[in-house]
Amino acid sequence: MSSNKHINRFIYILFCAFTGVVISAIIWSFLKLMGFGIEFLWSFLPDTLNFPFYTLIVCTVGGLIIGLYQRKIGPYPEELETVLKKVKRDKFYPYNNVLFVCLAALLPLIFGGSIGPEAGLTGVIVGLCYWAGKHMKYAKNKIPELMQMGISSTLGVIFGAPLFGLVAPIEEGIDKDKDVVIPRWSKIISNVISIATSLLTFWVLTALFGGGLGMPRIDAADITNRERLWAIPIALIGIALGYLYLCCNKFTKFSFGKIQSKYGIVPSTTLGGLFLGISGTFLPMTMFSGEEAMGEMPTLYSEFAPWLLIATGLIKILLTNVCLSSGWRGGHFFPVIFCGVSVGYAVSLLTGLNAAFCLGVVTAALLGVTMRKPIAVSLLLMLCFNVNVIVWVLIAALIGSIVPLFGLKTEK
Repeated sequence: MSSNKHINRFIYILFCAFTGVVISAIIWSFLKLMGFGIEFLWSFLPDTLNFPFYTLIVCTVGGLIIGLYQRKIGPYPEELETVLKKVKRDKFYPYNNVLFVCLAALLPLIFGGSIGPEAGLTGVIVGLCYWAGKHMKYAKNKIPELMQMGISSTLGVIFGAPLFGLVAPIEEGIDKDKDVVIPRWSKIISNVISIATSLLTFWVLTALFGGGLGMPRIDAADITNRERLWAIPIALIGIALGYLYLCCNKFTKFSFGKIQSKYGIVPSTTLGGLFLGISGTFLPMTMFSGEEAMGEMPTLYSEFAPWLLIATGLIKILLTNVCLSSGWRGGHFFPVIFCGVSVGYAVSLLTGLNAAFCLGVVTAALLGVTMRKPIAVSLLLMLCFNVNVIVWVLIAALIGSIVPLFGLKTEK
């Protein structure tokens, strides 16, 4: 009996590890396809064709294509929070149209949408996990664990932050009227194994074949008393950005909701593409998720005027909401982080304070307001900053997460 128990445990560990490998391979393939699409559309074609107003035309046509595709298959992909809530509520996520959802997630990213890939990828992975649970003999009684592993591994791989992947789905359950349900140790261990193998597989694939995604690493911070005195004012800047994001969310949801109810999804996504094209023509960094631009900023930010960095961050906030509300469906984590980074660099240039400190505090406070999950925010940013900044990141995220929203809670 004891021998069979140990064998079953070993098989379960192998199952968790295999799940992580498969999830990672799917995510890497998705991001690789996205990279090929972006390279073709935004490097090869413009160099070959060289016609005026390229960005404006491509984004507008992209909006038209996205709208027509959504009219055919429905409003996919769903946002990350929606996926998590459906999984928690229904213990199920549809998988019959997962390939169509995958293409729906790719289109806005390839056409330059100011969105991140986490929403589409989470829906695809969770759908595939449920399919595996229904069709694989060993997985049939492991469906809840399988979906949890899928969500945790996806978030951990996309952001390169394993602890964020582990904690974010748990912290999603925090609500004033609900108790937080902490998974049993067996589930935590299975998630850890899945995340570890996912990250290892992803790193190997990226090292061998290129591609990938992840948070940028910011240089170490020299924090003095001057930075400490400025901590609260800088956090207030991040909180103000968070309020701006929520106000834009309300405004764009209302405006594009009216358009969609009266004229349908196609005019809405086309108009969203037009706005994206106009913004991208004058401020190219407002397009795409912002992950690549964040990686370039540490060496380039001093060449920009502070007002330009602030304008880029503010327009990015509006543009992300325009994309999401108009039907360019995806995630908002990477664009929101980019907003905090852009404004944080501007604050550093204007005040002479350490750049890493400004970035950490502004971004954490901004994410604290929009996510309301200070622990997840801190774990998400942990790999970006030196250890002496993480304490200030946690404080700023906590302050941002407890400020009143005045009825500005993000609409889904």
